[in-house]
Amino acid sequence: MVHVYFWREKQRVSNQMVYVWNAGMIITDSRKKANRWKNHNPKGKKEKSTGQGGLEGLKKALEIILQFRYRLKPNEYLFIRFDDDKRRAAYRWLERYGFMEFHKNGQFLAYGTFNPIYWNWQQAEK
Repeated sequence: MVHVYFWREKQRVSNQMVYVWNAGMIITDSRKKANRWKNHNPKGKKEKSTGQGGLEGLKKALEIILQFRYRLKPNEYLFIRFDDDKRRAAYRWLERYGFMEFHKNGQFLAYGTFNPIYWNWQQAEK
């Protein structure tokens, strides 16, 4: 079962204070285990990414994330961060859906996006 979590933080992006939504995903057999992992509960430390969740869970998580980005307001971003180089390479496919690389202090931070409705509207205005 796939569990996708979203949480919001205030951050500086491109010299502007904006709200950044972060997404986290875990594939596990119970909601209880997933919540322990999300809340950094000591009992959840053993819940770690193994890369053995299957393509079905990743496809479902992608659907949820792509739907969520249409709920973003004009001053909000959605960031997908990675734990290691393996996931960084796997998440590269997000670029096909309009996600971009976001860097902070010259270091690759996350793949990010904003609501495509606002982006298209701003592009048409120019």
